[in-house]
Amino acid sequence: MIIRPAQPADYPAILALQAQNVPEHLSAERRRQGFIVSKMDEAQLARINAELGILVADAEGQLAGFVCLTQAHMQPRPEVVDAMLATLDVQHFDNRPIQQLRYFLYGPVCLDQRWRGKGVLKQLFAAVKNHTRASYDLGVLFIDDANPHSLAAHQQGLGMTTVTTFTCRGKRYSLLAFATR
Repeated sequence: MIIRPAQPADYPAILALQAQNVPEHLSAERRRQGFIVSKMDEAQLARINAELGILVADAEGQLAGFVCLTQAHMQPRPEVVDAMLATLDVQHFDNRPIQQLRYFLYGPVCLDQRWRGKGVLKQLFAAVKNHTRASYDLGVLFIDDANPHSLAAHQQGLGMTTVTTFTCRGKRYSLLAFATR
């Protein structure tokens, strides 16, 4: 498994993996295994990749997974991201106001079903920390409360901290954070 920066040639595979893992394309059983709420297109991927970047897990030329990393000021952004950022204004991480820390947005992250439970998420996460630690103190993300599998993978599997919860359009989300060092 190689973790590397995404290239434009990876975008079709990223979009296909994303499409396979949005709730409306999953059975109830598959939804319990985790899902993503994003619906990006190639132009959005190119913008994200031109900024902080997208990392991919490459399994001998096959996309095993990806994670997007964005700067908080990047526009346009989904309404749920605005709700999360508004919530950050009054939050602390390790007894420090988050607004005083250099932070970036982690996600979405998605793994091909064939690669789940095989350490790929941990490899992507280690690469995220290596990629961001020189310029950022903290990564922040949100997880839909209807996605307990993803919440457990990030809390127990990766050791991320739940900072608070927030709502957007009647849905509840957990706001998580992690130190880059």
